[in-house]
Amino acid sequence: MTAPLSRPVRHEQQTNAPADWITQQEMEDNKPWALTSEPGEEGFIEDLTLIRKHFQILCYKDFLQNPQLHGPKIQAVLVWGKTPPTDPSTLRSLPSLKVVANGGVGIDHLDVPYINSLGVKVTNTPGVVSDATADIALGLLLASARKIVQGHQISVDPNPTNHKPQSLMGVEVTGSTMGIIGMGHIGCRIAQRGKGFDMKILYHNRTRRSVEEQAVGATYCEKMDDLLKESDFVVLAVNLSPETTGLISTRELNLMKPTATLVNISRGRVVDQDALVKALQSETILAAALDVTYPEPLPRDHPLLGLPNVLITPVGTDTFSTSRKIVQRMVENAVAVLKGQSIPNEVKPNEVTMVMEDDKPWALLSGAVEHGLYEDLTPIIKQHFQILCYKDFLQNPQLHGPKIQAVLVWDNIPPTDPSTLRSLPSLKVVANGGVGIDHLDVPYINSLGVKVTNTPGVVSDATADMALGLLLASARKIVQGHQISVDPNTTNHKPQSLMGVEVTGSTMGIIGMGHIGCRIAQRGKGFDMKILYHNRTRRSVEDEQAVGATYCEKMDDLLKESDFVVLAVNLSPETTGLISTRELNLMKPTATLVNISRGRVVDQDALVKALQSETILAAALDVTYPEPLPRDHPLLGLPNVLITPHVGTDTLSTSRKIVQRMVENAVAVLKGQSIPNEVKPK
Repeated sequence: MTAPLSRPVRHEQQTNAPADWITQQEMEDNKPWALTSEPGEEGFIEDLTLIRKHFQILCYKDFLQNPQLHGPKIQAVLVWGKTPPTDPSTLRSLPSLKVVANGGVGIDHLDVPYINSLGVKVTNTPGVVSDATADIALGLLLASARKIVQGHQISVDPNPTNHKPQSLMGVEVTGSTMGIIGMGHIGCRIAQRGKGFDMKILYHNRTRRSVEEQAVGATYCEKMDDLLKESDFVVLAVNLSPETTGLISTRELNLMKPTATLVNISRGRVVDQDALVKALQSETILAAALDVTYPEPLPRDHPLLGLPNVLITPVGTDTFSTSRKIVQRMVENAVAVLKGQSIPNEVKPNEVTMVMEDDKPWALLSGAVEHGLYEDLTPIIKQHFQILCYKDFLQNPQLHGPKIQAVLVWDNIPPTDPSTLRSLPSLKVVANGGVGIDHLDVPYINSLGVKVTNTPGVVSDATADMALGLLLASARKIVQGHQISVDPNTTNHKPQSLMGVEVTGSTMGIIGMGHIGCRIAQRGKGFDMKILYHNRTRRSVEDEQAVGATYCEKMDDLLKESDFVVLAVNLSPETTGLISTRELNLMKPTATLVNISRGRVVDQDALVKALQSETILAAALDVTYPEPLPRDHPLLGLPNVLITPHVGTDTLSTSRKIVQRMVENAVAVLKGQSIPNEVKPK
């Protein structure tokens, strides 16, 4: 027999206010009782209105005060983050129990056969968590590849010794190979997002998914070993079962590339953590990004917490939107059981499952490591130039100046001020590494008979990857999650403060729809985002359709509608201070500002005030003004700000491409050939 959710209202008593109140109270008293987690703990929602519509609620902490009194009235247990527990002792104290409704897909913490043996149904919430989990998978992948946590820590460190160390050089994501193990709902959503980054998608699954692989452009690997050998990023998206426990151990890790990263968003026990520690320490693989561990949280002395090539978060599906959807589905499942209706998501036991040197011209360039122009890249330059580093030049400008024909500018070094340029009488070209040229006085340089070049297009993918990485890291609080996960004094492993913002299906407004803006839009499309853009000139219909973007003639309209505003403009007199108090006030209070353009595009004083007053929700910045910020700058102390030290283009692959293009431009000028990327004054 199932308990009725309400009994008929006795209309004859509805003659005055008190009777109405009594009737409403009687209806309330006839709702079945549900045992739940404590609101706000382990990411469980604080507003229980969704549950109260159908249940009277007893929190687990209150239940423990008197199980004998409370146990007999409980008909539903709503499990969130493994709480309340469903061990035999607890279940035996609930003689009226009809359903255990789990929040989430994974049910490895539930003994389904035993629970069923008590006449109790088990339900879960498949599909609901897929987008949020896929978002965190890509967020972790990007944060690890582009070293966003380390970049933020350096950017806000009050005593940095090096603002942009070589250790921040990241790994290219665009065009890499992602191998997904487990191609269910979540795996398919991860593949969809990877497609937005032009990744080659491999997958291994118990059964081949022919329809899904065509939809997301994935290639099936019948043998998991083949996937492990070929992938740059291995993403685990399997359920935990006896077959998947320890699925990734020493043998599997040894098959992976030494440049590969392991991303786990499934369950901690899918990975042999002792083997993972050894693989990371011995550089058998490059890195690991983990949203799950075993146990959770890890003991504060666990070796994983001290490794520099590990990123750990405890956030998973935690967004407000997804949490509400999960609770709604939990309630729907539980109500269906109690009413004897068809159960949307019942779990059954069998579903628990997986030229000559002296003739070369001379080039002046920055120091090989200090400014991000890394030693590994200098052979590209040495093929065509003799090299003089700026530090050595400063020792004797009169001696060295006359022989320099090319200046290769990387991260604003060497400087191109009049004093320096006057000391270079043979100079023919200033070749800039990157697109932005706001640090170059192009008319003045040209007046000296010197050409200026840059590298458009080369940096687009890496910068777009960084934009999405920052967006995801901010929305899903990856930096904070990692800090809590590795903090030796953590007392609350999963505080409410880690509740994130939904990315999938949100609206992204891109200001500046050049090469980089288009690449950002392409990636957003992989997250089913609505894409708005504002640009000086409208892009062609074909360009808009290619990325599913809608043009906003007025920037104000974009600011009002967007959940994420991404700045991808060049710095010019027109864009300096483009985002200030007025523009920030137009944004939603739930919106996030992402800046990967130039620091001076944003009025930072206005931004500080907007963040402090909660005019906007958050900011994620790869650029500031100046760089680095003074150590007492208020932006560095705000909890809703994520800052990285202008590393948008910093991957080895992109850096090589930039240097190659710089050299091509400079050689073309010196040989009098057509110049691939000449910059002319506007």
